[in-house]
Amino acid sequence: MNTHAGITASKHKTGSVEFYKRFANFIQLFEESGRYQGYLEGKPTDVTRAYWAFLDCTKVEVARVDAAEVSN
Repeated sequence: MNTHAGITASKHKTGSVEFYKRFANFIQLFEESGRYQGYLEGKPTDVTRAYWAFLDCTKVEVARVDAAEVSN
């Protein structure tokens, strides 16, 4: 959640549609799991896979914002 919040609030980074889609999918599955916090422990679940899909997408689905774009 910190990753999403940090990028959403950043003036220097922006997430793509895919970034926000994967985060929404993770949150939906997390909510459906009853907010089970052990999704990174033990056998992988749909929540685990959605979390890693979201985290992995930050490598290509988050872009730096040009300083000129920030000032406009």
